[in-house]
Amino acid sequence: MSSLSPLLDSTTVGVSFVIAVTGLVAISKWKGSQSLPYPPGPPPDPIIGNARAMGSDELERVFAAWGKKYGDVNYVTVVGQPIIVLNSYQAARDLLEKRSGIYSSRPRMVMLSELMGWGDVLSHQRVGPRFRKHRGIIQEQFSAKQISQYMHIQRKEAYATLADLGNTPDDLMKHLKRVLHNGALTAAGTILNVTYGYTVKDCNDPLVTLADECTSATIAGGGPGSLLCDLVPALKYWPTWAPFSGFKKHAVYTRSLVERFFDEPYQWIKTHMVEGTAKQCITVDLMETMRTQSGPYRASETIDTTDVLHIGSVLYAGESTDLSTFLQTSAILKAFVLALLLHPGVFSKVREEIDQKTGKERLVDFDDRDSLPYFECVMKEVIRWGCPIPLGMPHQLTENDTYQGYSMPKDATVMFNAWFVLYPEPEQFMPERFWGKMDTEVARQVNAVFGFGRRVCPGKAFAESNIFLIMSNIIATMDLTKAVDEAGVPITPPVEYTKSFIK
Repeated sequence: MSSLSPLLDSTTVGVSFVIAVTGLVAISKWKGSQSLPYPPGPPPDPIIGNARAMGSDELERVFAAWGKKYGDVNYVTVVGQPIIVLNSYQAARDLLEKRSGIYSSRPRMVMLSELMGWGDVLSHQRVGPRFRKHRGIIQEQFSAKQISQYMHIQRKEAYATLADLGNTPDDLMKHLKRVLHNGALTAAGTILNVTYGYTVKDCNDPLVTLADECTSATIAGGGPGSLLCDLVPALKYWPTWAPFSGFKKHAVYTRSLVERFFDEPYQWIKTHMVEGTAKQCITVDLMETMRTQSGPYRASETIDTTDVLHIGSVLYAGESTDLSTFLQTSAILKAFVLALLLHPGVFSKVREEIDQKTGKERLVDFDDRDSLPYFECVMKEVIRWGCPIPLGMPHQLTENDTYQGYSMPKDATVMFNAWFVLYPEPEQFMPERFWGKMDTEVARQVNAVFGFGRRVCPGKAFAESNIFLIMSNIIATMDLTKAVDEAGVPITPPVEYTKSFIK
């Protein structure tokens, strides 16, 4: 036996003991007095509960199977932690929207918030004074009434992307990064300009590259609530030199990127402010408010350096609110290209509609949107079909509640299965499902990807307008055709997604 064996044995025993004790304590806590049963769900294993099922790479399908078998609201546990799964739009509206006062907080996310360093950005904050302050400031900047001030920037970045695509169409995904980066809320060029007054130079721009690296490392660390250290928080203290410390080493690496991600654009704008060359932007307004405690934002809101760092970076990251509901524009645009490659009939039909509107003599502009009803159906279907975060960020229930005759325990993690509940045949791309139904519940359900209640995306109108301008003008100016192999046979791309909590 090697000299490592005793250490491995003691480590395994120690981890098992911690899990067992945590599970027993939690189980005893949740099995206290209750007058109503919990919602139905699959039977748990002893101690670990439903941890094995929750480790699936395709949780949305696991949850969908539970929904079909046990109903709209399911209850499971993982090491004693209660989890409520919502498998219907109505249940999500009833709880996350109509009772958002108690369903809008976040559970403790040790890996993402505490180890990786995302805890101070709005998407990860628990409901409290700082959450309300950051959300209020972002709402002021990205309300439907305010976004008109950004349209000239959106046009500039969209048109630059069209030019790049026309010059080197084989670099499609690289050029999309000019307007967006993986995990971005909106176009990187647009959001960096609006937030910092920074102009993206090309698809290899250092700030866009940093955002890509940071997002990729975060996603590679695993989804929120799915990691052992989230279930057993004491493991956050696990030393990097010990066995089984891969998760901790990855967290240390990711944290170094996150810290750069916060600091580098902040230092850039500070330098330009000192030099007198900074453009008017959100961060300049925030820093002026911090200096004078007056100005563009409410006088009652005290702005500090932490606010400036994390409001700017949350916009830069595109994680302005709920990652489960925020349009991850990179994923949406990739889904758009894939969908139209696979459905040339849809492409021809929407191209014809756009050509009739523009006469093939100009680009599509924001004012054209109301006159393109079939394109609107295509856009909604792309958002639904390419739903980038099928389960999204978990919510936390902050008070005991009841629903449909069931007990909903305080501190339960609440997850919404957007992939499953948004329409029948979720894997089929069918824009016609929305035709003639834009003012009905059928179309409104797509808004579920933007979130509910206090976690609804405050930048919804901005995100949609960006997606509209880019998608419509790609259709108006480009032909999307399949690549061919050496024999000239068209290559049909597979519909496959990265196994992570963000597609």
